[in-house]
Amino acid sequence: MIAATTVGLGLLTGMVAAMGSSASAAFSPTLTINNGGSTFSSTNIQAADAAFGTSLVKTQAAASSGGDWTPVLRAGFATATMNGFCLSRVEEVGALGSYTIKLTAGDDDPATNEISAQMAVFDITQLRAASAPRVNLQGTAQIGLATTDLTTNPGTAPYAANPMGVPQVFDSNWYQSSGNGGHNNGQGFTGIDATVADLNAVYGDVRQAQIEGKVTLPNLEIQLLPGDRSCKAAAQAGTFPN
Repeated sequence: MIAATTVGLGLLTGMVAAMGSSASAAFSPTLTINNGGSTFSSTNIQAADAAFGTSLVKTQAAASSGGDWTPVLRAGFATATMNGFCLSRVEEVGALGSYTIKLTAGDDDPATNEISAQMAVFDITQLRAASAPRVNLQGTAQIGLATTDLTTNPGTAPYAANPMGVPQVFDSNWYQSSGNGGHNNGQGFTGIDATVADLNAVYGDVRQAQIEGKVTLPNLEIQLLPGDRSCKAAAQAGTFPN
């Protein structure tokens, strides 16, 4: 158990860092999820000023060597509410086998979105909405914008260039720090921009994430569990946090 607990604390440190000094479950700013290999799930996510676009990030092994880039789905929003939230990571602990570090939050009410977050960006390698309506884009939805031209900051034009933080080093031949977007004439990776995005029974793999604004997590619980008890495995079996 000492070995498992030590690994669990290490996983927690690797998953979530810089959550602020508050002892409550309201953090501001900045919440960072990193180190890859994590999964998440939620009964419902409703995001305002939402955007989804392709970006390239360096793998952990390549980050120090200047090696290969890997594509991810970069999802961002200005504000969002969630009905339950689960974040987990599974690791092998030698002879003890698999252990899962799991963070959950919610009020156990399937009818309310009790969690709130502001100014968030997630790098996702898999995203799936399991029940209808799966993904509902409301208000003004634009498909085909360059990822660097997506608008996740509320306000009026001219918008800040490249609000999703697409790496400029990789596409320096395209990138221009213009006042109303990132690329000239919409060049670059294709994205989707929407006034509101509503995702139901959603789960997936998250490589890294950052929430720069306030995030409120009611009834936050952190568990170290034997075996594969990941959020994704539970969601695939039909169980979602609320």
